Amino acid sequence: MQFSKLLTLTSLLLPCSTSWGAWSDQVTPTRNDFGGIGLMQMPTARMAPDGDMSINYSRINPYVFGAVNFQPLPWMSTSIRYVSITNRLYGPSIAGDQSYKDKGIDVKFRLLEESYYLPDVAVGFQDIGGTGLFSSEYLSATKRVGPFDFTLGMAWGYLGGAGDIQNPFCQAADRMCDRADWQGGSGGTVDFNNFFRSERVGLFAGVEYQTPWDPLTLKLEWDGNDYQHEPQNNNQPQDSRFNVGIVLKPTDNLDLKLSYERGNTLSFGFTLHANLINDVIRFKKDPPVSKLADKPAEKDWDKVAKDLGSKAGFYPRKIYQNNRQVIVEGVQGKYRDREKADVRAAAILYNVTDLGTREYRFVEQSAGMSVVETTIERKTLEEKLNYNHDFNDTPQLTDVNSPDSPIGEQVWQKESNSGWGYSVNPGFTQSLGGPDGFLLYQVNLRGGLRYSFSDNFEVGGNLALNLFNNFDKYKYDGFSNLPRVRTYIREYLVNSDVGISDLQATWFNQLGSSWYSQVYAGYLESMFGGVGGELLYRPFGKDYAFGVDINAVKQRDFNQLFGFRDYETVTGHFSFYYQLPWYNLHSEIDVGRYLAKDYGATFSLYREFDNGVRLGAYATFTDVSAEEYGEGSFTKGVFLSIPFDMFSTTSSLSRAGLGWTPLTRDGGQKLGRKYSLYYMTEQRGANEVKARKQ
Repeated sequence: MQFSKLLTLTSLLLPCSTSWGAWSDQVTPTRNDFGGIGLMQMPTARMAPDGDMSINYSRINPYVFGAVNFQPLPWMSTSIRYVSITNRLYGPSIAGDQSYKDKGIDVKFRLLEESYYLPDVAVGFQDIGGTGLFSSEYLSATKRVGPFDFTLGMAWGYLGGAGDIQNPFCQAADRMCDRADWQGGSGGTVDFNNFFRSERVGLFAGVEYQTPWDPLTLKLEWDGNDYQHEPQNNNQPQDSRFNVGIVLKPTDNLDLKLSYERGNTLSFGFTLHANLINDVIRFKKDPPVSKLADKPAEKDWDKVAKDLGSKAGFYPRKIYQNNRQVIVEGVQGKYRDREKADVRAAAILYNVTDLGTREYRFVEQSAGMSVVETTIERKTLEEKLNYNHDFNDTPQLTDVNSPDSPIGEQVWQKESNSGWGYSVNPGFTQSLGGPDGFLLYQVNLRGGLRYSFSDNFEVGGNLALNLFNNFDKYKYDGFSNLPRVRTYIREYLVNSDVGISDLQATWFNQLGSSWYSQVYAGYLESMFGGVGGELLYRPFGKDYAFGVDINAVKQRDFNQLFGFRDYETVTGHFSFYYQLPWYNLHSEIDVGRYLAKDYGATFSLYREFDNGVRLGAYATFTDVSAEEYGEGSFTKGVFLSIPFDMFSTTSSLSRAGLGWTPLTRDGGQKLGRKYSLYYMTEQRGANEVKARKQ
């Protein structure tokens, strides 16, 4: 009866909405209690803008939801969520009076994009891993009419607890009528056998109204749940299936939410959001491109080398000249956008050469290994910088190729390729959602020191100073039949306030035009030391690469100084890298032996946005069963890499990395190698070469 009333209300609103065409593009999607795009409890078919990232908090008794939501692709939305069930205890005695914590992952896919007549249609999966306390599947359709956004959908599982109609899939197969009250066992697995199963499904509907005052949105929802099948028998009274709410947007990056749900419960929350595609600071105070001189200045190669470094971020190692070219071998240390570097470097050489020099070649190196060569013609540079070209046919500035050996007289060389380098960086280690405490953390300060004997041979390490640490609360090691290669994290973090994070000697070598290698020895990471090597085959301009690494390692002492424990092993992987043709997606598959002597494969996928932000996820599956692995069932995680110059007025190659792993266990654990040849040679990739030619 109530559902028919909602449909009647919707039909009455539709004719009225035709006069609101002026606001037809202003209905912006907002978050629901679970952190995804939706109404209050129910999801809509809407997606956030591409690259959107949000942090969400909602409280509706007895639940407190905290979620991070990503929009990695225009048609895919994902959420990582933690829930505190405030009227239930965690359980183990070491948790004391801590409330029960549950974590989950949601994912939603758009099946149909809205058009003039058709709505957005999406399918979603809520709480697909872990214990599955709030697991649900749903289909939703959303259509915009003026300032109104109408949603209609059906849900299986938690969101469809009201069971309004028979599950349509029951008619296809009897097994689709049975849904297990799945509690996930050791957690971490996805129960595909429960998808779209149940005897009955719940219907939901709702509308969002964008008021004439832009910061305010109103919501009305017909809930698909009856709250009489709550997890842990935590059933809640429901006086009405209508939920009403408001969203106030005081700034572009903050949403404040208030709603009245179940006919008896007040809910409130907030959303902080940003977009990974947009730089926080767009204006860069980089050195300007040198104005092209009418006559060449007197050649002073020392000054040229200095200017290339300070103005173009290209630090020369050698400079050659022949009767038609200047060739510079060096390292790019400033500009992610290589076009900014190329045009600045070429302008500097232009101003010290005459008409006889027709080309400028820049050979970019990494650890003494040649990676990519960029050629700029003098005539093309003149046309571009002097605007002497047809603007309907902008000339291509650079030609990008695999490096060739320089031909000509060496006119300059860096005095010495040896020397000291240092760095100081903060470090952060965290664990979320454990029985010892919801947030365990360590904040440290890392001081790095490196001595380079040559471009391709160095010795360097990092010393970590503990600043703040509450890992002494960490008591729960968890069950594992495997060698403890990572679950000793407490011992490594609390046994010393000063430790050697890594200290290794590394030798790089280029074995051919497409072959790169490194050999290393020392304290390779905070928990293991030993010797190892990597070989990479990366053909120029291709979307694929192959690699192999092998390492003989031994477990380090807990104080992270110079001693070792008894455990040792050999670990290594064959790796295949592939750049997908859509959305600048990068994939990696690593097959081999892990630190706990288990065998398997790691699958990684990340998207790189135009501004350099990388968002990705990985999962590792080995021959260790879920029971042997312990809680979590398999290793997985999410990572985010953010360029520093998103927040800076100057260009930089430096990055900050953030990662989330729901639980650290011993299976499927890789050695944390200091360098990756694939990333050191990334300018050879198909996407990178294509970007430099534009």
